[in-house]
Amino acid sequence: MKKKFVLSLWSYCLITFGVLLVFSSHVFASSTFTSHSFGGKTYKLFVPSTYDPATETSLMVMLHGCTQDANQFSVGTEMNIVAEEKGFIVLYPEQSSSANSSKCWNWFEPAHQSRGSGEPAVIAGMVQQVKNNYSIDQSQVYVAGLSAGGAMSVIMGATYPDVFSGVGVGAGLEYKAATSSLQAWTAMSNGGPDPIRQGRLAYQAMGQYAQVIPTMVFHGDSDFTVQSINGHQVITQWAKTNDLAYDGQENTYFYDVADEVIQGQVSGGRSYTRSIYRDNAGNLLMEKYIVDGMGHAWSGGSSQGSYTDPAGPRASELMWEFFNSSEHKDPEDEPGENIPLVTSAEPSGGTYTAPVQVTLHTNREATTYYTLDESQPDEHSQVYTGPIQIEQSTTLKFYSVDTNGLVEEIQTESYIIDEGSSEHVTLTSITQEDGFVGRFSADGLGINVLKVGDKGMFNTDTYRTILSFNTSSLNSNDIIKGAVVRLYRKSLTGNIRSLEIDLKSGYFGSSPTLEQTDYAATATITNFMTVQVPSNDQEYIDIEIPSNYLDHINKNDRTQFRIKANTTASFTSNLLEIYGSSSQDFAPQLILSLE
Repeated sequence: MKKKFVLSLWSYCLITFGVLLVFSSHVFASSTFTSHSFGGKTYKLFVPSTYDPATETSLMVMLHGCTQDANQFSVGTEMNIVAEEKGFIVLYPEQSSSANSSKCWNWFEPAHQSRGSGEPAVIAGMVQQVKNNYSIDQSQVYVAGLSAGGAMSVIMGATYPDVFSGVGVGAGLEYKAATSSLQAWTAMSNGGPDPIRQGRLAYQAMGQYAQVIPTMVFHGDSDFTVQSINGHQVITQWAKTNDLAYDGQENTYFYDVADEVIQGQVSGGRSYTRSIYRDNAGNLLMEKYIVDGMGHAWSGGSSQGSYTDPAGPRASELMWEFFNSSEHKDPEDEPGENIPLVTSAEPSGGTYTAPVQVTLHTNREATTYYTLDESQPDEHSQVYTGPIQIEQSTTLKFYSVDTNGLVEEIQTESYIIDEGSSEHVTLTSITQEDGFVGRFSADGLGINVLKVGDKGMFNTDTYRTILSFNTSSLNSNDIIKGAVVRLYRKSLTGNIRSLEIDLKSGYFGSSPTLEQTDYAATATITNFMTVQVPSNDQEYIDIEIPSNYLDHINKNDRTQFRIKANTTASFTSNLLEIYGSSSQDFAPQLILSLE
């Protein structure tokens, strides 16, 4: 381990909106800390005084926790100080309060857990923007975060392994530890799903870009916000993911067993347990620090920031040293072309209580063929282009052929749809009562035309959509256990950052039919959910109604929903159009689970 960076002789302060890091005896006069934007979000960028465009440098991406911003996180973690000493650039993406009221990264929403969509795509886009403007070593781009940022750093490593060469997790959670806000609270308190299974899912998310990702975890054993079981699960998940990423198989490359456990003590601070994990060739691959008595905090940070514990081991320095350790395996030693072609299904076969959407992943570029009628697939079978909807018990058979002509063996996954004692009722929205409403009368309204967004000319929130469902068909004795609104994207022009959903028990105006006043009429629940736009046309999003709001579904009359869009004001319009109920295959649906 490199010599620890000591600040005892240098006090410092960060000029929050300035561009200088000032020390009592030293001024980094040419370092900068500047604001930028990408994809509807802002970010700050620290460039050290030693930066030379002629020399490629490393990039560290730092994802803040809930309620924080780039300034707070940079001060609290002191990563800029490490970056100035070591000579690397630091990128601090910022979550907006419009995307999450507490400025948490939405790690628990399916729209933000995959490559090419939602917040992962925006963060990856920021990285690319920095690469376009600075000389960055492609093999030395790392991501780390705290709490929600730690959970998102795990997602970034799983979805963009071709971009990031290491992941640092402070008080975070495993990949897809939750897929709803309710599950998020459960995972934070009790841990997420089986980390072995999540490790396989993370490997599937890597797809053709799969590669081994060095991982470092910090967690306090007195963290009562995100319990420390989550730190252990992150390690177990990445152990399985890295084992699979090595050669596409679950074998003896890597296990979730520490090769060395060290009891440490920060001088004048906290004790900790450091676990070191190596692959079967002895290369350092993962480390875990469990800090005694530390709560929900960035270990070893500055008290001038939020959610820090200065008494813990210095996570910022240790992560940098870990990522740049010569003990990591040289990427040139990876098996490369010897890795077998593997196609996997997510979710895997099994018994489900509701229809499922199955995604097929390959560990490199390939064409996948499949059948759903138990016949053997061949090159004349259907080519996989997107998620497969399984509505009833089905046998899925598939195989892939890569660009070199290597043919994979046929695989089989069986899906049993058994709704058990629960009854699922699907209601389609009412054509004559659905439509869009403009902010002003001049913006108009339209029955069964479902659009949200703005009309351009630097306006925002011009159009809102009303969806109406006749929920009086439910019996008064029915107990609603769950409810989901399903919407299909028809087209998208410009950029919609997210959608906000209001619920009305009854109807917004003076009657169920569309009225101009529906635009701003009082809702029973305002913005009960914020969701991302589907990535492609004809793809859907499921808007889950939280369990504590289910009693607002009106069993005596209508239940209506109002959809609003978050956009950035610009000259050109930003419009999302949703399929209406006149579309047989893509109509808006309210899916209810009854007891």
